[in-house]
Amino acid sequence: MEEQNNQGQQNQQQEQAQQNQPEKTFTQADVDTIVARRLAKVQKGMPDEAELTAFRAWKESQQTEQQRWDALTKERDDAKNDLTAALGKVEQYERERLLLSKGIPAEDVDYYAFKAGKLVSDTKTFEQAADEVINARKPQANNEARRIDFGAPLNGGAPTMTVDEIMAVQDDAKRQALIAQYHHLFGF
Repeated sequence: MEEQNNQGQQNQQQEQAQQNQPEKTFTQADVDTIVARRLAKVQKGMPDEAELTAFRAWKESQQTEQQRWDALTKERDDAKNDLTAALGKVEQYERERLLLSKGIPAEDVDYYAFKAGKLVSDTKTFEQAADEVINARKPQANNEARRIDFGAPLNGGAPTMTVDEIMAVQDDAKRQALIAQYHHLFGF
């Protein structure tokens, strides 16, 4: 306990001694010197104005270079896509021209191009595939009618007729009756 009392008295004495000492005063020259030292210490690691200007210019040029690079990359990708689309169209036109030169009617060219395109492989060219499709469908390509026998007729055993046979009937009333009877051949 005595030690605590001694410490308490010592603390009080130190506080009184500090209060009794006069405050330290600085002249303007002293303050200027202290501030100058602290500024020099802080500015020691900082670049000067010329270095900052050079850094800003470099940073801006780097951004400009990146923007130019991005623009060139986008332009290249767009050109590749355009080229691919154009080559696809050219190939389609060449296929259509080939089919037209082989006597395929213009309204059927897309169908034949599609069918032949499915047969194209590493070993079979489009021209070979087109010849195969044309030969397989030759009777229809020459506008010849085909009769397909599915077994028993659906109309109760009555003979079936083709559109050409119906249209060849000279009597208008009979032709109209046949069109009504075989309306499914005419799409209605």
